[in-house]
Amino acid sequence: MNKKNFIISTDMSEFSNVKNKPTGFSLIELMIAMAVGLVLLAAVYSVFNMQNKELNKQEQITEMQQNARMAMAMISRDLTMAGYGPSSMARCTGTTTATNAPCLGITAANANSISFTMDVTDASGTGVPDGDRDDAHENITYDVYTSSGVPALGRKSSTTANKMPVVENVSALAFTYLPATGTTATTNLSLIRRVQISITTRTANVDRNTGNYLYYNLVSVVAPRNLESSGF
Repeated sequence: MNKKNFIISTDMSEFSNVKNKPTGFSLIELMIAMAVGLVLLAAVYSVFNMQNKELNKQEQITEMQQNARMAMAMISRDLTMAGYGPSSMARCTGTTTATNAPCLGITAANANSISFTMDVTDASGTGVPDGDRDDAHENITYDVYTSSGVPALGRKSSTTANKMPVVENVSALAFTYLPATGTTATTNLSLIRRVQISITTRTANVDRNTGNYLYYNLVSVVAPRNLESSGF
């Protein structure tokens, strides 16, 4: 019988290479990857936070501008009717404050507030003038005051009504009273034909970057059509 010789290799290099072959990340590699990831995450958060602040700022600016336009529209609409009344009630005369009340027209021409009267309805609110100026929305006052800690445009609609905050975050209100021609202000009620209104509004919250409020100023000139006649 022929005997076959079997040679068993004792070279363990192949097994050694398989055993020592890397199968994952080292601790150093993991730490480097985590550091790079944290840097990228911080950069993404920084961009997001900056965009969020800018979006919040733009929203507040838009609201602030809308408040100014709303306040201006409200005062202008009411002031346009100042002095209206088919009754025989006299037009207001005097300096700054009417001296012949009850009267129709501007009754108080102050620097930061205004009062004016009209005869547009009766006590029942039918819309029919009744010869007085004591019904709702016939004796109106506008000024700025603090309501619940917030500066607001205040409106009082009659002598017996309570002042109501109609637009929030109105920080300043100023009036300049002008005659029919020229730009020289007057406080003579019988000469007032135009009223320059200056309204300043602010953002509801402070700016996150500066820690201060942002402000917006709107100016308009209103000519009350019932005061245009030179006969009073």
